Amino acid sequence: MLRFASGILILFTFWHIAVHFTRHNTKDIRIQKVLKAMTENKFEMFGQLRSYDDNYNGMSLNLIFSLLAFSIMLWILSIFTERNRVLVRALLVPISFCLIGYSITGFLYFSPIPAYTSFIAAVLTIVCVFKMVNKNSELK
Repeated sequence: MLRFASGILILFTFWHIAVHFTRHNTKDIRIQKVLKAMTENKFEMFGQLRSYDDNYNGMSLNLIFSLLAFSIMLWILSIFTERNRVLVRALLVPISFCLIGYSITGFLYFSPIPAYTSFIAAVLTIVCVFKMVNKNSELK
């Protein structure tokens, strides 16, 4: 289950990378106007001149790094489910919490793809947490 969740997050990561690097490639005049305004209007933020597009780019890149890190961590944790259930379970709780948050913000502010991929990965990690409570249960 953790490896499947990891794979789902890798797919989400690649989808997000594609969207990140192609979001300015639009023929829609309304979107072009918004992107122009977001890029050209700069304001001071902590002593630096930044645009909303700069902030959007930074947050988007941070999400890519986070998704990649979570997918790698889930794969690594899957290796240790039998040897160190307590540690794996303890690490899965905050990861699950974050994935639930990604799912909620995906539904509220983005699109179904990030919402559902985060939701499925969260459900899989939460199921693993509960399966690891029972020492006799098998994880697959």
